Amino acid sequence: MSLQTVSFQECSTQFPKVFERVLNNHEVISISNASKQTVVMLDAKEYNSLIETLYLLSNSANANRLREGIAQHQQGLVREIDVTAYLD
Repeated sequence: MSLQTVSFQECSTQFPKVFERVLNNHEVISISNASKQTVVMLDAKEYNSLIETLYLLSNSANANRLREGIAQHQQGLVREIDVTAYLD
């Protein structure tokens, strides 16, 4: 995910093109006005993913479990299980 910058003027005159860049190329667009105030435009799925990650990492117990799981995966300490029993 890279951050691209466009002016408010460019965004307002080429909004469909900027919108498509965000959706199709997974770009994050920083839009600045003449006063150097800035907003960021990103795909809603990307935004939701970031918010979910922040939520999961905001709880230290969750964060520790996630880090432990990542470390185990990197060490090859994984096994496949049948999750059918856990599905609704």
